[in-house]
Amino acid sequence: MITSTARDYIRPEKKDEYFKLIFELIDRTREEKGNISYTLYEDTEHAGEFVLIEEWEDGEVLKAHFETEHFTRIVPQIQKLQSAPSIVNVYTKVK
Repeated sequence: MITSTARDYIRPEKKDEYFKLIFELIDRTREEKGNISYTLYEDTEHAGEFVLIEEWEDGEVLKAHFETEHFTRIVPQIQKLQSAPSIVNVYTKVK
């Protein structure tokens, strides 16, 4: 299993636009083969900071996710709403 995090920094005035896009991305991604979970969280202390915590069967399905129509269409739109670039990390379970 692979766990990935994607942290977004969204300008406050773009939050509603972000939600429209990210909710579509979440719904479409949850339908993908090999996706275990895909959940959005908002930082309680930093307005406009969100993180997707994702679980995937393996690195190959995560790589395939990055090439889906919805990912390649939505992510560039989200990037236009950001106050800073996204930070993406990928993890493997240790114990």
